[in-house]
Amino acid sequence: MIYEFLYIDPGSGSYLIQIIVAAVLGAFFWIKMFWQRLRHKQTVVFYAESKHYFQYFEKLIRGLLAKNIKIVYITSDKRDPLRKTSPEGMHVMYTKWMLVFLFKRIKADVMIMTMPDLGNYLFKRSASVGKYIYLFHAAVSTHQQYRKEAFFNYDTIFCTGDYQKVEIRKAEELYGKNKKEIITYGYPLLDTIKEQTHADARQIILVAPSWFEGCIFDTCIEELLLQLSKLPYEVVLRCHPEYKKRKGKSFARINKMLQGYPHMMIDEEPDVIKTLAVADILITDRSGIAFEFAFGTGKPVLFIDSILKQTNPYFTDLEIEPVENRLRPEMGISILPENLDQLPQKLKELENFSEGFPSKIESLKKTLFYNAEESYQLGVDYVIQHIAS
Repeated sequence: MIYEFLYIDPGSGSYLIQIIVAAVLGAFFWIKMFWQRLRHKQTVVFYAESKHYFQYFEKLIRGLLAKNIKIVYITSDKRDPLRKTSPEGMHVMYTKWMLVFLFKRIKADVMIMTMPDLGNYLFKRSASVGKYIYLFHAAVSTHQQYRKEAFFNYDTIFCTGDYQKVEIRKAEELYGKNKKEIITYGYPLLDTIKEQTHADARQIILVAPSWFEGCIFDTCIEELLLQLSKLPYEVVLRCHPEYKKRKGKSFARINKMLQGYPHMMIDEEPDVIKTLAVADILITDRSGIAFEFAFGTGKPVLFIDSILKQTNPYFTDLEIEPVENRLRPEMGISILPENLDQLPQKLKELENFSEGFPSKIESLKKTLFYNAEESYQLGVDYVIQHIAS
């Protein structure tokens, strides 16, 4: 048995050697078990970087499962709850450190991800995957917060609205890239949030920044928490998964800071919907969660005017104003980081801004996004069409 090979005797003089041998053998048997499935061609493979991304895939996954399509779901999050409980017909596999080795060896008719920059860095395309599909986990534009090459190596993009389609086509023309297939998929998460939004007896402020240099957590979190502590609200901080992954020490520092504020807590729910559904106010910087809150709950956002989240220094080449910049005044009001002592006045302004906001934002939603309830079925149909018979 494998367990006999991996037994370590602490009293042995070759303790360190036994640890190394056990680690090597464990990795070997793990890779063998993992590869026993992936060496065969799969129908549909989803890849999620963390437990937070299933909510963006869920509508599509459930639509495919309803058509009896078998799904392999690869997660790089050891704490992903899908590893314990997952929908029938979906096989969940965990891998992280060996993913680079396995990625370009995957065999599948279709592979679906919400990870940009396929093929640009460590994660290369596999010649044995028929179609690579990108599905957005934020409703922002494609050219400011993403790198210039972020979507070049995908075959198909599931767009949330016409603005993304226009941006992608312009980039293809500008940089001489082949035309990708574009599916008018919409952003189903908004309707899910709307369905689950309800009043809560508590008054809750959700602070949910993005993870770029210049975000709330790196610039003004101390002053923001101090000012929020003076208000009659419970405060929930939601850390972007990339921030926690890349800046673990800063996240730990913020967590420790909260110990001095009894009515504040960190939200680590994989599903953002649960928190958005009960929040009265959202405070963010340049995060795409502003779209989810404003268009999903019908409530305006309080923005902290940080520097732009500008991952692509060439975004102005497209001569298209990013939707997250253009619609910021439509979705809420702003406050400068150096003026956080004016927070009570700004919250009063936000209350006034809320009058008539639900109907205004609903009208804007219809012009901005594809109809999710109708359009997401186009995504299901597209995937099924590209499954080998």
